[in-house]
Amino acid sequence: MDDRDPRGTALVPPPSASPGGTTPTTPVALAVGLALLYLVWGSTYLGNRIALESLPPFVSTSTRFLAAAAVLFAVVAVRRGGAGLRLPRAEWTAVAVTGTLMVGTGSALLAVGQQYVPSGLASLLVAAMPVWVLVIRLGTGQRPASLAVAGVLGGLAGLALLLAAPTERWHLVGMLTIVASTVVWALGSALAQRLPMPADHLVGTGWQMLVGGVGVALAGLVVGDWGELRLAAVTGRSWLAWAYLMLVCTVVGFSVYTWLLRRAPLQLVATYAYVNPVLAVLLGMAVLGERLTGQQVLAGGVVLAAVALVVARERPRRWAGLPPGTPTPP
Repeated sequence: MDDRDPRGTALVPPPSASPGGTTPTTPVALAVGLALLYLVWGSTYLGNRIALESLPPFVSTSTRFLAAAAVLFAVVAVRRGGAGLRLPRAEWTAVAVTGTLMVGTGSALLAVGQQYVPSGLASLLVAAMPVWVLVIRLGTGQRPASLAVAGVLGGLAGLALLLAAPTERWHLVGMLTIVASTVVWALGSALAQRLPMPADHLVGTGWQMLVGGVGVALAGLVVGDWGELRLAAVTGRSWLAWAYLMLVCTVVGFSVYTWLLRRAPLQLVATYAYVNPVLAVLLGMAVLGERLTGQQVLAGGVVLAAVALVVARERPRRWAGLPPGTPTPP
């Protein structure tokens, strides 16, 4: 899913890749990208929860993003040389803004909240992100398709069924912190499709991670997270979770996400937030021995049905080459 031909030469994005538009791609590539995003980010909450057992949140978040940036930069340098990492001045604003919002603020807030909120519940809270996406689209004068809105509402109805019978004590501040992370992430995602991003999505993602990682590291100094780090006390379980988060969830997951942002409508990409809770529940059963109730099975079916509705409604607009948010008949 790289933006280059077999010779390694960077491809110039077509006109539809300009801010507010999408780059043409095949239905199979979109399906594979979405499947990877669903699977990889569905396991993020469990990995984050385990890593935070003995790693401070700002330390865990900043170091994994900085390490992931180094991996991406190394890949680009090998394929294109050091010159391939340079960005035109016009693209620095987009990288700085989206990196600070999504990688920095959004991910850091999620990590802070997950200290107090179970992984399954955290994934349910993040599933509200499409609501904020719709709010942003409406605030900019765009009119989402009626069926897409119905899909979002159906997804939230399924999530409400899951939330109706909590099995663990809720931590209000932690929950609100995670909700705040979704609002920030939705804003960053929307801006990523409107600002002039780097043509090579690996380069852009690497710089976003570097900017966000540095920001979280500095914030960790302010709040004292680095002073609380005790390397000898970090468990092997937490280190393994950190490595998984860095390589799979961050390098692979975030690269796929930014690739999808320039090739599919934002509302379609945001459907990962519906599927992730279902996967998080299944992982909780497999890893932590959690039980799946009949109500949860029903709720999972409603969530997946809502995803199918959003995909079916948004897909024709994507293939027609229309930019995200283009008004269409209900």
